[in-house]
Amino acid sequence: MAVKKIPPLDLMFYLTETAQSPKHVGAVQIFKIPAKAPKTFMRDLVDAIKAVPVESPFNYRPYFPRFGYPEWHVDHKLDIDYHVRHSALPQPGTDEVLIQVLQRLHSGLLSRDRPGWLCQVIEGLEGGRFAIYSKVHHAYIDGMSGVKRMYGSMSSDPKEMKITPSWAHMAVERPDTEYKSGTKKRVGKADKVLLAQAKAMRELYKAFTVRGPEFLKVNGGGAQRMFHAPRTPMNDRVEYDTRSIGLCTLPLDKIRAVAAKFDAKVNDVVLAVVDGALHDYLEFQGKNTSTPLVALCPMSIREEGDNSATTQATALHVRLGDPDATVRQRLKQIVESSRASKDEARTMSSAALMNLAVIMIASLELVDRTGLGRLLSPSYNVLVSNVPGPSEDVLYLRGARHLASYPISAFLPGGNLNVTVLSHGNNLDFGLVADKQTMPNIQYVVDRMEKRFAELAKGVSKSGHH
Repeated sequence: MAVKKIPPLDLMFYLTETAQSPKHVGAVQIFKIPAKAPKTFMRDLVDAIKAVPVESPFNYRPYFPRFGYPEWHVDHKLDIDYHVRHSALPQPGTDEVLIQVLQRLHSGLLSRDRPGWLCQVIEGLEGGRFAIYSKVHHAYIDGMSGVKRMYGSMSSDPKEMKITPSWAHMAVERPDTEYKSGTKKRVGKADKVLLAQAKAMRELYKAFTVRGPEFLKVNGGGAQRMFHAPRTPMNDRVEYDTRSIGLCTLPLDKIRAVAAKFDAKVNDVVLAVVDGALHDYLEFQGKNTSTPLVALCPMSIREEGDNSATTQATALHVRLGDPDATVRQRLKQIVESSRASKDEARTMSSAALMNLAVIMIASLELVDRTGLGRLLSPSYNVLVSNVPGPSEDVLYLRGARHLASYPISAFLPGGNLNVTVLSHGNNLDFGLVADKQTMPNIQYVVDRMEKRFAELAKGVSKSGHH
């Protein structure tokens, strides 16, 4: 196999990784064991998962030469027993015990000597349930690609016994990463890539010359600028790899009804609920701000039908609501701010937006590592990702009914709170990950999110807003 270079944005996740801040993303899926399942159901499931061949890029491990550009190398000694593990919760197997286990599993770096992913099948969850927790280095996939693979492992047929785990999906390469035979084709492709990069650099230059004079404006309206967020506990430096995790589910039809009523997007409603809960938390801690919080929102720029296993995303800074705003006022303010950020992003090509993401992460890392962070305001206070999943309500894994999929993600430099949202059927599953030293009681934020959403949804009819 030809050597593959690690693309710049994927490589950035390795370059910014530290022992305190690993750069893997994960998810925990909850299933209900079939009513008449044999006693060997869990063992048979794990054996079936292990029997499926591992496809690229999940058989690659990163190689960092002393000189030269980092590459992907095929791991010819891949040990499936290392990557797929089977364990059980102590009884009675409550959700709280599961969360404690997840907090431990999600901490710690993935080995760079092996392909960067692990899967843990966890049995013994009360109510005849089990969980599958997976984590994969962000250099291998982005949220959209990961979700496609995760849901691709299930079926709408409860009798379907075949499993195609995330690491068994064949990735279709993007056209610009394929090298076809024939010099003419390669030169033509190289010319196109160079032209796209030149166009992207022109767009970035134009964006930065516009942003330059506006850098000192804190609240000049329009799109939110980098390094203009208030300082909060969510910006404290991450000293350890320990995490606190919070999980909850909200009904998607009610969220859509709220969005329709306020001429908003689902993501705006999510931001309003998270924003309100965070101000409640800060108030409770006696550390509330006098200015709006800022969310960093990853945005997929993956083309329809593209299932390549690479990161194809950028990120937008979105100014949230005033600290003393009601949850409905907060939503209206977020709609306005979010539109301004999206409008600015629409003026750039995908290549420019990808380059912007690389520059943005590099600047956040530079500020975080050099101590400049003590001189500049933070760039954002919370990372909020919304990844759409399948519309099917009922899915199965070898007859086991799928109940929920909670995403558990990573931190970017400058922040220690990540909220990722995943939709499937009528569920919006939230996974919150925080630094355990800074926010040990993440459940407080989860409880306030549910309360703030109830306030927002009060009196909003679901009819006609599906």
